[in-house]
Amino acid sequence: MIFCQSKGTVAKTLRKLEDKGYIERIINKDNRRKYILKLTKKGEEVIPVLKREADYWHNSVGLAEVSEETMDVIRAVARKSYNLVNE
Repeated sequence: MIFCQSKGTVAKTLRKLEDKGYIERIINKDNRRKYILKLTKKGEEVIPVLKREADYWHNSVGLAEVSEETMDVIRAVARKSYNLVNE
């Protein structure tokens, strides 16, 4: 769990994105219980805005200068902290 979200939360978020026209669910031909998620044209148009916001946030909190190795350590600590709290 990278983002520490429950299956229910993810399902609810995906449903909202689908209702708003950002993604579409396509039934997997090989396994009808699975879905393939695909960005719609409307969803693709949002990518530059999201990237700009993510870059702004990274710069604002000082993560733009952090090496990938340090980011891996930060992610590992975050995962361990989450697991400790939810045990």
